[in-house]
Amino acid sequence: PDTPPSKDATVLIEVKKPMSKPIKRKDKIIKIKSKFGNSYEVYGVMADTFLIGSVQSGYIEEIMEGVHDHYLWDSSKSFPYSYHDRIYNYAAFSLEDSEKKDYIVNFIDKNKVKTHEKLKFAKKVITSGETEIWKLPNGLELDLGKDISEQIGINNIILSVLDLPRINQIDYIIKKLKDKPYTRRAQATTWRPYIDPYSEDPPCLQRLFFRIKNDELILQTCWRSRDLFRAWEANVNGMVRIQKYIADELNVELGHYLDFSNSLHIYGDTVKDLINM
Repeated sequence: PDTPPSKDATVLIEVKKPMSKPIKRKDKIIKIKSKFGNSYEVYGVMADTFLIGSVQSGYIEEIMEGVHDHYLWDSSKSFPYSYHDRIYNYAAFSLEDSEKKDYIVNFIDKNKVKTHEKLKFAKKVITSGETEIWKLPNGLELDLGKDISEQIGINNIILSVLDLPRINQIDYIIKKLKDKPYTRRAQATTWRPYIDPYSEDPPCLQRLFFRIKNDELILQTCWRSRDLFRAWEANVNGMVRIQKYIADELNVELGHYLDFSNSLHIYGDTVKDLINM
């Protein structure tokens, strides 16, 4: 059967007072219970079955607690990523990524290290007799008069065998804002350039930017692509809870939530459902 064309727009939405208008019925706040036993106030409309279903299936716990992160390795096809993993446990490349693409990593040319002025200035490269020494963590030193691969014992290494450093970006954001409340560097990213351009299902959420203004924590998010009907309200319910968690840690009030989508769309096969909602 013919499917109506999708509708698409670049959209910026400001929620001035996040979490101020939970769903009510006869002036009573409705709480939705998840499969994990937690009950949540929900922000949106009760008729949005995708929103309610997402909360019931554990979307809030997925974002905040990482209850579904194990599917990154326990599932053969689903969950190519999770927002919790990308935000709270970010790495530039992870083992599950190698299913789609892997990289051969060569050791850096000794001459690039030897002539690197920033490393010299930081005293990471020093002159010792007739050679230069590259001082690395844990007391490791490499002689830049010899090939690095010769000293390591192999010519290159496969990226997927490395357990790359992971960053809890929320912890970083809290620390940054505590140290310097005026900072404009309190942001988190989800994109992995090594793998996401080659993925059939890369993250929609790209960046979260936090800032304190007038003793309020604002959150601004950027999304490359977004399903308005099936995802937008659930996404926002997850994002404002991250915002609330950080605001509580900083002992400040909630400011606005700003949501920018490069492509906010409604698929043709859901237009009728949306009209009838």
